[in-house]
Amino acid sequence: MALARAESRFVQYCNARDTINEMLRMTGAVEKPTAVTPNHRAPIGHVSQTVRPRGLKPAARWGRLASSGGLAATGFVAALACLLLAAPAPAATDASLFSRVDLTPLDRVAVQNDGRIRSFTSHALTNMRYVSGPRSINGQSPEFTYLDLMFRPERYRDEDIIYIKSKPLLQEIVTTLEGHGIDAERGAKILKTRLVAPSLLQRPAVTALLDLRATDLIRTAKFVDMIQSGLVVFRSDFLAGQLQIIPPPSGDRKTAWATPDALLGFGGPQSKPGEGFGLEDATENKLAQVWAALGNAWRAGNAEQINAKVAELADLLVAVSPDLYPSQRRLAMESWYFRNGSMTWVWYLYLASVIPLLMAVIYKWSGARAVGLVIFTLAFLLQTASIAIRWYVSGRWPNSNMFEAVTTSAWFGGVGALVIEYLVRRTAVRNLFALGSAVVSMAALMAVHFLPATLDSTLNNRMPALHDIWLYIHTNVIIWSYAVIGLAAVTALLYLAYRWIQIMRKGTIGVMRGLLLPVAVVALNVSAGRVLMEIVGGPNWGYREPTQQFLWFGVLGISAGLVLFEALEARRRRLEGATVERAASGGADALIRGGAGGSFLKPGAPTVAQVLDAGTMVSMEVAFIMLWSGVVMGAIWADHAWGRPWGWDPKETFALNTFIIFLVLVHVRLKVKDKGLWTAALAVVGFEVMMFNWIVINFIVVGLHSYA
Repeated sequence: MALARAESRFVQYCNARDTINEMLRMTGAVEKPTAVTPNHRAPIGHVSQTVRPRGLKPAARWGRLASSGGLAATGFVAALACLLLAAPAPAATDASLFSRVDLTPLDRVAVQNDGRIRSFTSHALTNMRYVSGPRSINGQSPEFTYLDLMFRPERYRDEDIIYIKSKPLLQEIVTTLEGHGIDAERGAKILKTRLVAPSLLQRPAVTALLDLRATDLIRTAKFVDMIQSGLVVFRSDFLAGQLQIIPPPSGDRKTAWATPDALLGFGGPQSKPGEGFGLEDATENKLAQVWAALGNAWRAGNAEQINAKVAELADLLVAVSPDLYPSQRRLAMESWYFRNGSMTWVWYLYLASVIPLLMAVIYKWSGARAVGLVIFTLAFLLQTASIAIRWYVSGRWPNSNMFEAVTTSAWFGGVGALVIEYLVRRTAVRNLFALGSAVVSMAALMAVHFLPATLDSTLNNRMPALHDIWLYIHTNVIIWSYAVIGLAAVTALLYLAYRWIQIMRKGTIGVMRGLLLPVAVVALNVSAGRVLMEIVGGPNWGYREPTQQFLWFGVLGISAGLVLFEALEARRRRLEGATVERAASGGADALIRGGAGGSFLKPGAPTVAQVLDAGTMVSMEVAFIMLWSGVVMGAIWADHAWGRPWGWDPKETFALNTFIIFLVLVHVRLKVKDKGLWTAALAVVGFEVMMFNWIVINFIVVGLHSYA
């Protein structure tokens, strides 16, 4: 109760502070400090490890007033403060305010935070991701929600706004809350939206649960940390302290930007700009007046006044230090980029290119090839624009987090596909690489589009460990090899599908049995993934109910048995000479140019299976060389950074495992008779091991590469 009363009083204080500050200025109770003390803050991601939401003490801020003005003025203000703090908080206005305000002038506003200067849109999105994850609150934009949380925090204390990423932890929270007051309907809503009200998360029973789960450093601590970060970031005082939008007129790039609250004297002594900051009294007073008026208009729900003050504030901020301020083009481009979902919607175009390219591969239609390549090239150019915009606004090549690694890897795959398509344009393997790249890029962009909480697109600074030239060498080669492995997997799956369809057409097996194998393969992959999460990630990722565990282990056993049975049947057919088609021997160069396999890839000569096998070999050999190079470069970087080239870190180990699979593939192809089948099967297995390395090792297993 004491905490609730303290927070309620703090909210009332925030609503009154602008009016009181104006009275202070009129009475001369506030003087301008004489020393510059920049407000250095830790990155948001680290706040939750040391800061927990607690009752704030607004009286500590008022204590500074006694030494800065006359006793009469101070006494008057203190009395007025008591009256205002004792008064009830203003009622929240209707939710239609969002539809009536125009925040587009804020596209011209820059914010200095976390060591970089970014647009206000980017700043708001970054902070709101800590609060509501990929969800929007009441359909509001991140910019509106940021300001609304800052000006009207009382509206959100009992509203579901804190995102819970872990489903098992969310279920535990809901179960705990249902035993302490909330009804089943509210619990079902929380489970559906994965958003919980701050007041619910601060109940003693939930706090005790979170404290307990925070002790499990491997499985649940990071999810508790995310919740605590959200509880810190959603506070109005934290958001106000992060809003460093006033650049130093002196033009000194090493001087921290000031917050509007600092001008009003509510940012603490250490954050208020002094004489050395270079802000003229007239400019300071004007900024303070506009900011105070904006806050009052916002709390009153006066959309017309809000729009006017937002535009006026944007003009004032740009004029404070034009030389230091980033270009309006860059700010507008950054705002546009994030408003358009980081351009992840390009996956629609890649999907549109898959259909005609697949028709060109199967039916060899030149018209379908032309249409497919045009759409694919358009999608690739848009993705190139996305990479270029991100590079431009961040000032670094985008490969420093998982979102950037996934999207840049797909883009590298497109570069490689276009180059190879040009080289093999007169052979029968043309179209395969554009098709493979379209599928890989579509899947990659779909992942970042539909999993924004896991693959966060916000721009942040690189970790200190990544400030090395080897980041550009090792990481780019590795993620490029991953894309090419994806290309090989696409043609390998097409080869396996074609072989299986041919067997059904010959009547060797029945239609039902033919349809059962693809189902068994999908079930094997899904159940193996579930069981693997149970083993590696523990109950936080798997299923706690014995019946669910038994179900998935049963599905795994049955599907594995069916796949093994068909593999043995394929061996029997090979021994009996009933194999439908055989691939030629030799590597990619021999397959394309002639040699061991003859010049069978000239148009009109090879079969479909031979073409698909050759496409797999080309991608596989390129990936093999790049993966080997990337592993060696990683060892060099590790020796440079950590003092040893190899340490059996999980990431290192599974990168080596992926390379070993392709090494086995090369040697197996030289010995086995059914080369196409083994090449395709191992290419798919290599792709799955690579995905395990990229997903499970990055997000579940803790190691030195957990940031990669």
